[in-house]
Amino acid sequence: MAQNDAPLDLYVAAYGDPAAAQQDWDGIKELAKDKVISVDALIMVSRDDDGKIHVKDNAHEAGLGAAIGAVGGAIVGLIFPPALLASATVGAGLGAGAGVAVDQVQKHQIKSDIEEVLPPGSSGIVAVFEERWVTEVEKALAKAAKTEHHHVHETT
Repeated sequence: MAQNDAPLDLYVAAYGDPAAAQQDWDGIKELAKDKVISVDALIMVSRDDDGKIHVKDNAHEAGLGAAIGAVGGAIVGLIFPPALLASATVGAGLGAGAGVAVDQVQKHQIKSDIEEVLPPGSSGIVAVFEERWVTEVEKALAKAAKTEHHHVHETT
């Protein structure tokens, strides 16, 4: 998690082509691994034809750090309602006190935007990172059909 009070951004990138999502995903992980950027949360999701969200991969599993996995789980729990998730265990119990604060109004707006950005049958990347990495992350998400951007803040 961020070690200072730097503003955090949440990006959701949607892809009609799972291979393009995988390429951008691998690119972001490589940037983080090479310490070009630092991410607070990084998860890859897919939305099936019934609208259910499946977490396909997360940066914790990629070996980028336990905190990333916990915050990634918190993000999933905060912005995706349990009814939309394919697995109720994803993000369970991580919504409160896991590092990222999203107020109710912002949470509702993010959910609404995600449902619009990630239509059924699509793949996506959800990333939370310090605002200073916006340029690098946007370049890394070059293959996205659509992106949505929100400002969030970290609790102390």
